[in-house]
Amino acid sequence: MGFKVFGQLIEHLRDLGFQEGTAMDFGIVLLVGFFGWLAWLMLRSKPGAPMVCVTCNHHGPTKTATKGSIWIEVILWLCFIIPGLIYSVWRHSSRKPVCSSCGSETLVPENSPVGKKILASNG
Repeated sequence: MGFKVFGQLIEHLRDLGFQEGTAMDFGIVLLVGFFGWLAWLMLRSKPGAPMVCVTCNHHGPTKTATKGSIWIEVILWLCFIIPGLIYSVWRHSSRKPVCSSCGSETLVPENSPVGKKILASNG
């Protein structure tokens, strides 16, 4: 049954003007897109635990900041696999939680003495 549907898909693509090799290229593009989407789901920034920012006294969930540039990472992956891999590992190992209000890295847990003091002074 599955092969029949796949064959119908290939016939439909040929009717649209795709050649045999082009349909395979289209499948590879779909596969790469799928794995790119999976990587984005796994690596996207998720809100962190509630913390208190010493710089701006903000209390709430943190966000994740990643050093470097996504565009440089993409260019390195498109041109050279090894430098792209090294740059990606460096970028994702340098991820840190930062204040979602001011972007500062000076965060303390809300149940720490400093966090409790800041929360008490803010009311």
